[in-house]
Amino acid sequence: MNLSQLRFANAVASTGSFTAAAAECCVTQPTLSNGIAQLENELGERLFVRTTRKVALTPFGVHVLPYVNEVLSAQASLVHQTQAFLSPGKRLIRIGTSPLVSANLLGLMIEPFRLRNPGVDVVLREMNMTDLYRMLDDGLLDFVFGVAGLHKGPWTATFLYEEPLLFIPRGAIWSNGPRPQSVQLKDIADETYVMVPDACGLSRATRALFRSQRRKLHEYSGEAMSYQVLEEWAALGIGAAILPKSKVAASGHASFPINDKAGHEITIGFEATWSRKGSQSSHLLDFAGHLRKVVPAIVAGLRPGTHHR
Repeated sequence: MNLSQLRFANAVASTGSFTAAAAECCVTQPTLSNGIAQLENELGERLFVRTTRKVALTPFGVHVLPYVNEVLSAQASLVHQTQAFLSPGKRLIRIGTSPLVSANLLGLMIEPFRLRNPGVDVVLREMNMTDLYRMLDDGLLDFVFGVAGLHKGPWTATFLYEEPLLFIPRGAIWSNGPRPQSVQLKDIADETYVMVPDACGLSRATRALFRSQRRKLHEYSGEAMSYQVLEEWAALGIGAAILPKSKVAASGHASFPINDKAGHEITIGFEATWSRKGSQSSHLLDFAGHLRKVVPAIVAGLRPGTHHR
């Protein structure tokens, strides 16, 4: 077993494709396939099952993947901590992000700071939220970007952005009369919903939404391992789905903004948090100021459907 094999497995799980994973890892597809086969042989069970349409994790793969990610994260942490020790004058900003954070918006929020501060390296790490906040507490991260209001702790927080939540009906088509512009939560509350594991913040936010509207959330007994799979399961008719607008693929499947009983659009918000006891290094203080003062202006000028508050 080696790190390359683990990276191959992680890439296939995230892309759902051996071809796309090979391109992401900058290797040929036979190299990637052979590496995964060797890893499966050493572990004693298959990680993936291929169909004519897609590549999916086996139940064993679902169980093992979080541990694969832990090893890769530990390796990345080892490299960064080694660099920090050997080059103490090097200025780093270590940011952990939920997979739910829009990658496009992440770039738009960070890039102006990087351009103004070429001597500062920004290191991104995408992991589940529980691990990110633990690392923030342990001093292994400087900032965490995630769903607003879900984690309480001794942190400072600033709001980043919000975006609409979209409803994807069972079968991914609208069959209840004329296609509406939006749906009310009360009208879709009796659906059964397919969910992702409670790691990125989406499942907790969805449950909190239903509680706030005094509605019971009916959850499908299985779990999708990615937003793409969640959308595919909705299209297959396994259940309905709720996703942030930025995570809905341009697949042609029906999706609708969700309104509350007052007719207001329901959104999901994101925030940046950092430790109150963290380093007072000037570049970290400057970045916190950037998040508070510059990011709101950036978000306010974006397309409709992404709001600053």
